[in-house]
Amino acid sequence: MRYVAAFVFGAALLSTQGGAARAADAPAPPPGWEAPPPLATKPAKAPKAPACCQHDAICCSRQTSIDQARIRRIVRMIEVRMADLPKEEVQEAPKEGPGIAGVRPLKIMDGRGRPYPWLDGPAEEIRLMPPGQCGEMKFGKDDWPSPFYAEPEFQGMGSGQVRGYFQEKPADKGRSLISGPMSYLSFDRADGDGIVVERVEGTLEGTPDLRVMRRARVVAASILAGRVNAYQDKQENDARVVFVLPEVLLGFEAKETKVAGGFLRVRGETTEAYTTYTIPVGSGRSGVGTFVIMSRWLRRWFPPKSPEKLPASQPGGVAVSQTSVEAEPRARVFLYEPESDVFE
Repeated sequence: MRYVAAFVFGAALLSTQGGAARAADAPAPPPGWEAPPPLATKPAKAPKAPACCQHDAICCSRQTSIDQARIRRIVRMIEVRMADLPKEEVQEAPKEGPGIAGVRPLKIMDGRGRPYPWLDGPAEEIRLMPPGQCGEMKFGKDDWPSPFYAEPEFQGMGSGQVRGYFQEKPADKGRSLISGPMSYLSFDRADGDGIVVERVEGTLEGTPDLRVMRRARVVAASILAGRVNAYQDKQENDARVVFVLPEVLLGFEAKETKVAGGFLRVRGETTEAYTTYTIPVGSGRSGVGTFVIMSRWLRRWFPPKSPEKLPASQPGGVAVSQTSVEAEPRARVFLYEPESDVFE
């Protein structure tokens, strides 16, 4: 019994001495181990938006609309070769020389419907109207274009540019009110279902005789009678296809597609006399634009001569593309299944 007690006491003593030695030999914890790790710092630059949103300020709302839209079935596709589209003809006058001759004059009326010149001066107002069946015009470099319709039925939606309202007749018979830079865009019906498109820039010098410095004119070919015409133009070295339509409800357009005119369903939007989609062309390039054609708006455009009955609301689109293996670009017009009138 005495030997067992001695053995236990010795083992306990060795264990105590060895444990102390091992504790002294163990490495100490790193300084600051008891402190929490530092918080993540804010990145120096905000993360980039997804590639599809970099050029679209309202990407999220557009994507929501796309996600909610039902799948539409294409019911008609029309394809034309770039070479078959007419080319716009452009004339430019030298800065110091005379203006371009042969351009149709403006119409200038006063508030009583009397044309220029006024022997006793203009009464109530001076109104400028471009030639053509419809179009738009602006006076001055910073002016906003004013729509124009020649038909009396539609003049409440746009009847040119008013240059002043007055009770007393101007001392200079209104010459100062019709002096300055101006431009206009006009549309007229050509043979068949073609449309004459004319853009004119120049200066007025107190009379209806516009000193024309630039004129561009083309007869846009009919692609979809009474609804879509098209032609070629150039901006610097870029060839482009320009689709000409009546006023339509605007939809989606790709980054390089330029839209003018048209109607947006937003508060305060006003009527436009036309819509154009301009898409650059070239190997590896493409563009698209979508819209809705309202048949009841076609009355103020150039209704097709055929007796075809058109749907109240026709969604569609235009596109131009050329792959790297195609010899020339292709222009397309496509129509989706008709819908009911979106304003009913």
